[in-house]
Parts: sequence; structure tokens; C-alpha cells
Amino acid sequence: MKLFLRILFTSFLILNCNDNFSQELDFHSPIDAPFDLSGTFGEYRSKFHTGIDFKSRGVQGQKIFSIEEGYVSRIEVNNYGYGKVVYIDHPNRFTSVYAHLKDFSTELDNYVRGEQYRSKTSTIKKFPKKGEIKVRRGELIGYSGNTGGSFAPHLHFEIRDTDTQDALNPLMFNYKYIDEERPIIRGLYLIDEENTLVSSLPLKKEIKKINDSTYTTDEIEYNKKTGFGIDIYDIQYKGLFNQNGVYKVDLLIDSLLVYSFKMDRIKFSQNHYRKIMYDYMSAINNRKRVLKVYTPQNANLSFLKNNDFNGILDPSKYTDNSVSIRVSDWNNNSSYLNFRVKATDSNDEVTSYDGIEILTNQNYKINKNLSIIEIKKNTFYNDLLLNISFKDDTLDLGEDKDPFRKSMIIKLPQMISDTLELRQSFIGRIKDKKITYINSRKDDSYIYANTSSLGKYTISRDTLKPEIKPINFKQNSNISSRSSIRLRLKDEMSGIKSYDAFLNGKWALFEYEPKSNLIFHKISDNIIKKGENILLINYQDGVGNKGVYRATLYY
Repeated sequence: MKLFLRILFTSFLILNCNDNFSQELDFHSPIDAPFDLSGTFGEYRSKFHTGIDFKSRGVQGQKIFSIEEGYVSRIEVNNYGYGKVVYIDHPNRFTSVYAHLKDFSTELDNYVRGEQYRSKTSTIKKFPKKGEIKVRRGELIGYSGNTGGSFAPHLHFEIRDTDTQDALNPLMFNYKYIDEERPIIRGLYLIDEENTLVSSLPLKKEIKKINDSTYTTDEIEYNKKTGFGIDIYDIQYKGLFNQNGVYKVDLLIDSLLVYSFKMDRIKFSQNHYRKIMYDYMSAINNRKRVLKVYTPQNANLSFLKNNDFNGILDPSKYTDNSVSIRVSDWNNNSSYLNFRVKATDSNDEVTSYDGIEILTNQNYKINKNLSIIEIKKNTFYNDLLLNISFKDDTLDLGEDKDPFRKSMIIKLPQMISDTLELRQSFIGRIKDKKITYINSRKDDSYIYANTSSLGKYTISRDTLKPEIKPINFKQNSNISSRSSIRLRLKDEMSGIKSYDAFLNGKWALFEYEPKSNLIFHKISDNIIKKGENILLINYQDGVGNKGVYRATLYY
């Protein structure tokens, strides 16, 4: 009865309190470490950051706990993305997610390794039946790590709405943590929203700090539709130097709230919009995360509140006004950027631009010399001008200044008769005098690939098989004192496509850590036998260059 009432109460709160329900819940801490955050909810990443990142004191192996009773609904091992990750469904209609783990708990590890050996693959995605793997509140489920797309040891932690799978800000769930500092405003930018066909770097305005909470800049004169962009970050407290994202940004004109960015909930279907919520060219060219303080064209985002105004200033409506941009963290520490705007007469000069006009609502098949570019409708977020040339075996699509919503296909003519040379060939992207491999296909006339970036492309070759070297053993060595067998496996061009390892003729699980080019086998799997053991590893790269490694080991 007590559990039933708890579920009923939680359901009532979900339906009636617009995400404030979470303040009533008392979840267990997910990590045995201080609440020091190296990443906050909604930050700009390859996607919007759908959780929070707990620092783990720079080491791996911190204990990770289930925040509430429930059952494992999903468990994965990936070389990229979340790495080793556990999803737990709870009775209160929330799902908790624990990512980048070094190891699972003993029970979960036995389940996972059993599935890996059954499927003979190191990467798995399993959905156990409801109630098959039950967990208790505060139960150990794993240890913090650095697996997948992680660049330092930490725990990536999420709470999701089980029904919708929307990501929710975990800080709404009554987790208390120290945050003593106001957000930092580093820069103000003016973004041209009048001429949307041609992308350009935003115009930076110099700002100055008046006091602990307030910044300002000189009066801004403008003569066309303009949006504001801000370069901002937050720190948790002095001595913790991670530059985290902020929780809320408000735009006020003449003290009236006209636009609000608030990170409480993210729909995964909207995640791709982060490409236009932040100025793309600033991110690509200057590595600056300039957040647009307005709703970009064709963006319908649940975490924006527009108040019938998209945040873009129109000189016909706002002629002489005060502007305030308020930036806040979760603990309501706020900073303010205050200034005035004044509309001036428009510049009637018409600037002409070269290029093919690409409308978002149309399909295109563009032939340039012998190359072909296929663009489906809604490939880009906005209409744009595309400059295309093909000469000296290089396809030039112009500067990488416009973000893609989905990929397009580029086809380059292949005039290769040699079978081996053709197999080893691929389309590579040229950037900073380096060629980056793109997974490519071939037919009788073309080598083609999908891409989501403008820039330069050419046909290149990968003629070398991957390199493999043992790390903690030698040929014919005794490994009785070892807990694992470790080797370095890397490929400089097209990357590792696949590998399979065998011990004494039986498939053996070797885990893969791409960041360190490491593959390793845990001797506790009991594949190794006493005496002589024959290790065989077959491997290949992205274009099919193959290799075989053999070693004799004693145990």
C-alpha cells in the first residue's frame, strides 16, 4: 500500500506541476563522491548535453549506485558514445542512466559477458525483460570510468521521463550542491538575421564589467533584423575550473521579458537543433560557443519561451530601447548585461553573391564537371548559396559555414581499373592539410559517400594494414602473474573496422578502447588454460586491409 500511494502521488505531481514535481522526490546519490560537476544539463556538445557530469577525483573506480529501486531496462557496451551504460526504470515513471562506466557490478557484469560470449561480439545492446534484473535503492551497479566518447574519468548521469524518454535536468530532483559563483559573460555578438542566404561571422561588441553582477557595452546602432549572441559559462565554486553551461538566459526589452532559454527538459527528437542554437561559424572557426538569444528560423524547441516574440530585433519596431540579458545558474546566481539599442536608417546597398541557391524545401542533383552532389529537401536548416567547383580531382563545396540537418551524397568519378587500388580507395575530407577518412561506397563509375560538412573532398587511398603490438607480454612468455592480456591495435587512416580474437581455437572477448588504441582480455573469463595457449587475432581496417597476429602464451 505504501508503494502504491508513493506511485500515485508521484503520478499526480507529474501531471500537475510542470516539472516542479521533482523537488518532492528524495533520490539516493548516484556516486560515492562530492557533487562536483564537470558538465551541466543542456550544454553545447556534439548534441545538447542530456545529463550532468560528476567529477570522479580524476580517477576511475568510484562506486556508482542506483538512485531508487527498479529494474534494468537497458544495458550496453559501446566503443563510442556512452561506452558501458546502464538504464534503470523506476516505479515512479522515471528512468535513470549511468554512462562511461569502467565496470559493471558483479551481477550485471556476469549478465553482460554472458551475452557477449553468446553473440561473439564485444559491443552489445540488451533490453532485459521487466523485472528480470531487479535493483534496490542505493545498490551498487558499477564503477565510474572513461569508456566510450569520454575524455576524462567521470560519471554521466541522466534522469528521463520513462513514458516520453525526454531528458530531465537532474538538478530538479532535490540534489543539493555547492554553487557560489555567478555565470561569466565573456562576449556579446550581433548576428545578421536579415540576409540569411549568406552565413557570416557575428560582429563582436566589446563589453566591460561594472561590478560583480553587471556588464555593459556602448549603445548599439542597427539597421536590419539582428539577433544577439552571448559567449557565457558558469563555474561552480572557486578552485573548480570546469567551464559549465548555464541554466537560464532571459532577454528583456524595456524591462519586459520577451525571450527565455531554460534547460529543464530536452526532447531527443530536438537534439539536432543545437547546431543552430549556437552560432555555427563561431564554433567551427573560433571554437567559441556563442549562444543565440533568440529562436532561429525553423526551430521549434520546447525549452524556449518566446512570448510571441522570437528575440530578433526589428528596426521598424525597436527604435530606441533598453536591453538586458540575464544569465542564471541553477542556484539562481545571476549576471546581467545591460545596454541600449537604437535603430538607424537602413543601408540600401545591395550586395550580390555568387553560388547556387539551395532552398530547404526542394531536392537537388547538381552535376559539376564529372562530380555529382545529391541534396534532399531539409538537408539544411535554412536556404543558402552553395559555391561548387571540381578540378584537380578535388571537389570544393565552399567554406564550412552552414550546419546540416541531415547528410547529403557526394559522388566523385573513379577511373581505377586495379581491383586492389579500388578497394583501398575512399573519399577523404581535406582540412588543415590533412585528409580524414569517410566511409565510402563504389560502383562502376563513382566513389560516393555521405557527408554533413561543406569543405573540400578528394579520392584518397589507405594501403597499410593496422598495426598491432603486445603491451604486457612477449612471444612465448608466462602470463600467470597477469590479470589481463593487452595489445595496441591502431590504424592511422581508415580506422579499425573489426577484429576477432581466439584462444586455443575458441572465441575470446577482447574489449576495445579506441581512445588509447587498446584491446584487452580479462584472464578471469577462464578461457586461458594451464600450460600452452595459442592466441590468434584477425583484424581489418575501414577499407579491408587485413592482418593476423599470432602468439604463444604460457599460464
